[in-house]
Amino acid sequence: MAKTLSFTDTSPQTVKIGDTTTSFTLICGNDNVATDLTNATSITAKLGNASGYLKSATVDPASLTDPTTGQVTVKFNADLMTSLPAGNYAIEVWVVDSTGTSIYPSDGSTGFTITNNIQSANGSTITTITFDDFVEAINKAASTIAKGDKGDKGDTGTVDNTGLISAPAFQSLQTQVNNSAVGTNLLINTSSSATNGKTVMQGNSAYIMGPYSRTDSYEQVTAPSTSEFYYRFMWTDPNDINGLTPGETYTISGSASHTVGELRFRLGCSTDGKNWNGPDDTSDLGITVSDGSVLTPFSYTFTIPTGATGIYFGLQNYDYTAGSLFRFKNMKLEKGSKATDWCPNPAEILTQSDYAKIKAAIVALGGSLS
Repeated sequence: MAKTLSFTDTSPQTVKIGDTTTSFTLICGNDNVATDLTNATSITAKLGNASGYLKSATVDPASLTDPTTGQVTVKFNADLMTSLPAGNYAIEVWVVDSTGTSIYPSDGSTGFTITNNIQSANGSTITTITFDDFVEAINKAASTIAKGDKGDKGDTGTVDNTGLISAPAFQSLQTQVNNSAVGTNLLINTSSSATNGKTVMQGNSAYIMGPYSRTDSYEQVTAPSTSEFYYRFMWTDPNDINGLTPGETYTISGSASHTVGELRFRLGCSTDGKNWNGPDDTSDLGITVSDGSVLTPFSYTFTIPTGATGIYFGLQNYDYTAGSLFRFKNMKLEKGSKATDWCPNPAEILTQSDYAKIKAAIVALGGSLS
């Protein structure tokens, strides 16, 4: 029986950039017969385009006006619309109940369109560039700026590229970009296609170390024949808190699956600059064991103990068997107790508007930036 997903007759299928009041109403069905969602415990609408998955929005099962009709309403609020340019998109609805996870539709996906508003049509849409590309362009531009001593015959000096990037004006702009981001991802390289962690042995335990995970495709970790098994998203020495603040609350979120045992969140810290100690939290994330083909969204909120000098945290596959696996993607660490949609760290993305400001500053200094 094929799972189907269609718009209701009265539902819009197009929304304009900047419109945060439009809602799509879709019908989850089996062979176009409405599915009863009365027993649903979790409903998530996932959006993507030709490049793949982009972001998701949760729908509270309690908000369904009549679950027996299979109707799910997706609200395109400001959080969901952020960073989505005009174009064609696909949508899937993931429904979790006691029997497992159902994905509508089972074949292909249902399409909708985001269109420009009159302002974006006039060119005010903000595009993005990668921070690495920006730094490369800055270095190239800096090499065009001549610096000489006073006088008509002064020698031409060289430009300190590092000094340019660390200049107060540049850093002030970068701070504004960081602070303007809603739900800033504090992890970096989470959209890298490279595997950033490495497996190391510590006593009888196996650890996949490193503060990063890749998210363009899931990271799969296979359990060895050892007593403990972790993926640590942040691991520092006992004297390094890695930019986090003791006493502050943070939320880690993403999607994961595992084939055996429990998948837990693990937290530890150092308070003496020498040794690792509690709280060593081992909270079960409540992700049901499956064959690993479906990744379940999760989030966990924790507080860094006051007085911590170092911190580590990550996922632990507890009570596993050798050869079992867990998978994860879309990892995000953010301040506060609310998990928001995945996004890259602001240091990895710079808006075209910010780029234009820096370009103007470079030109004013006598350089060029193309």
